[in-house]
Amino acid sequence: MFPPLSEIAVLRRRLGLTQHQLARSAGVSQSLIAKLESGRLDPSFSKAVAIFDALEQAGRRESGKTAAQVMRRKVIFSSPAESLGETARKMRSHGISQLPVLHGGHVSGVVTEADVLNALIAGRKAARVEEVMEPAPPSVSPQTGVQAVSSLLRHCSLVLVADKGKTVGVIARPDLFNAME
Repeated sequence: MFPPLSEIAVLRRRLGLTQHQLARSAGVSQSLIAKLESGRLDPSFSKAVAIFDALEQAGRRESGKTAAQVMRRKVIFSSPAESLGETARKMRSHGISQLPVLHGGHVSGVVTEADVLNALIAGRKAARVEEVMEPAPPSVSPQTGVQAVSSLLRHCSLVLVADKGKTVGVIARPDLFNAME
C-alpha cells in the first residue's frame, strides 16, 4: 500500500530532490510529476510504483539508518482481555491509531482504530480486544535496515522491533517519514 499521492511533493522536498531529478530517477516526465503534485492527474499504477520506488531509493541513499534509529522506544500495549473502551482511551491519550496486543510476554496481535470503531458501530460495546484484534505484525531486529522495514510497511501498518525475543520498539509509516527529515 502506497502513501497518498499528495505525499509525493512532501517526500520529494524532504529528500532535497527537484521534480526533474525525481522524474529522471522514476523514468517519467517532469511534467507528469508537476501534474501529480498539483492534483491535476491520477497516474497509472505502474507510474505510481515507479515514482514511489524512486523516492524510496533516494531515501535509502540519504540514510543508511537501522530500525533502532527510527523506532519509537515507548511501546504502549493492549491485552487480549482489555475492553475496547479502555483501548480507545489509550489510543486517544497517546495519539496513536494501533496497539500491539501483549499476551504472556509475546505480541499475539494488533488492534487498530478501525477494529475498535467497527465493533462499537456494530453495537459490541462489551467486546474485548481478543475478539477484534488482527494477526501480529511482523518483527525485525534493531539492526535491520530501513529499506527492509519500508518494504514491510508497504503491506502492513506496523512493524515491531524485537531484541532477543523482547519487543523494544515499534515503527509505523510516519516514523519513516520523520526519519527522512
